[in-house]
Amino acid sequence: MIGVRISSLWSYCLACSMLLLIPLVGLIYVELNHGGDGAYSLVTDLDRQIPFLKAFVVPYLSWYLFLLAGFLYMAYKDRRNYYRTVVEFVIGLLLCYGVYAIYQTTVPRPELTGSDWLLRMVEWVYRADQPFNCFPSTHVLTSYLMMKAYLRSRQAARISKIIVSCMAVLIILSTQFVKQHVLLDIAGAILVAEGVIYILERARRGWLAQPSIPAATRQSKLEGGLRR
Repeated sequence: MIGVRISSLWSYCLACSMLLLIPLVGLIYVELNHGGDGAYSLVTDLDRQIPFLKAFVVPYLSWYLFLLAGFLYMAYKDRRNYYRTVVEFVIGLLLCYGVYAIYQTTVPRPELTGSDWLLRMVEWVYRADQPFNCFPSTHVLTSYLMMKAYLRSRQAARISKIIVSCMAVLIILSTQFVKQHVLLDIAGAILVAEGVIYILERARRGWLAQPSIPAATRQSKLEGGLRR
């Protein structure tokens, strides 16, 4: 019994080690987080109507814990879905970084006045993350992918699906109210996420369908031989 538990724990730890791929790929983000020869602006009139709400810095920063907790729980409850989601993250992030490399965008930030703890948190965000690498938003991409992963899972508890979905929506909204992204950044991230999900699903179905073709052929030949 103890041996089984140790084996299960070891298997879980090995699965979780796959998460190291995400910060490793994230090193590309750091290299691209600058204006270079110039950056484009995707700000629209509708973006200018969206107010700056400092309280949304809390869900914005909770993104880190949200992803970590989401992955750890999924690795425990739904291992196959966990692996699939990590692959979706890596491919989606690489696609975003590819866009940053050839089409860098920037978002104007508001002037902060005051010194309360929420504004200090916003200041920290602005200092830690340059106003580049905006389109598509990786905050939105990863939050959306995590939400989709939980919604399609048959093993995840219903309450976990509700919590993850609500947190994902809050984080996506926070990118607007903290003025880290514009509306087109959200649209671009969701488009990338849905594209990655679609392609991987098609690839998975094609891979699963391949073995059934020769099996069906062998069955047909066997039946033909029996008739003779």
